[in-house]
Amino acid sequence: MSGMNVGKHLLNDIKPLKPLEKVKDVLDLMEELKFSHLPVVDDERKYLGLICEDDLLEVENEDSPLGQYPRFFRSYAISLTSNLFEAIRIIGKGNLSLLPIVDQEGVYQGYLSPLEVIQDLGRQLTFSESGSVLILELAVRDFQLSQVSQIIESEDAKIIGFNLTSGEDDKLLLNLKINTKDLSRILKTFERYNYRVIDVFHESLFDETLSDRYESLLKYLNM
Repeated sequence: MSGMNVGKHLLNDIKPLKPLEKVKDVLDLMEELKFSHLPVVDDERKYLGLICEDDLLEVENEDSPLGQYPRFFRSYAISLTSNLFEAIRIIGKGNLSLLPIVDQEGVYQGYLSPLEVIQDLGRQLTFSESGSVLILELAVRDFQLSQVSQIIESEDAKIIGFNLTSGEDDKLLLNLKINTKDLSRILKTFERYNYRVIDVFHESLFDETLSDRYESLLKYLNM
């Protein structure tokens, strides 16, 4: 599953807002850009939050600056090294038209576009193949794809896609798409070999979750 790292989908063609910008100007910009959410940063590009069109429409004095309404600054954001699964979860939870991306210091780097994510995931073979998703955490020195593959194949299954991303404390996250609906035996085998399983998306959960996320993303797109 290539390209599953959030940083690989970073866009930076929209200038983030500043607290001194007037509400009416921000609403006009949202209309122009066709985004109902925009990021707000300070003078050091420190991410302050995501502003929503619905909140701004409640403001009586549209000549007032954004900084007068810190309660409207929503904390939705994701780190550069996060997985797209987490991004999809956040976008769906907040019904977001874009998701800000920040570095480890909370400095704004760019944003993730739901449209771009959908287009990319739709092109990936692993999303059209039937199966389940398994995420393992392992030390760099312990990473051997051949061993992981042997464990899966010993349970009469195969890897049909994978992706490596950086985890915490010099660990790796191995994202695996496996051509089976039931991962119960595979999970038990990994446990016997002392692998740490971070997350599991069985086909039923995988389909329902992503379908829900896609629906919540598509409602903001003119498709």
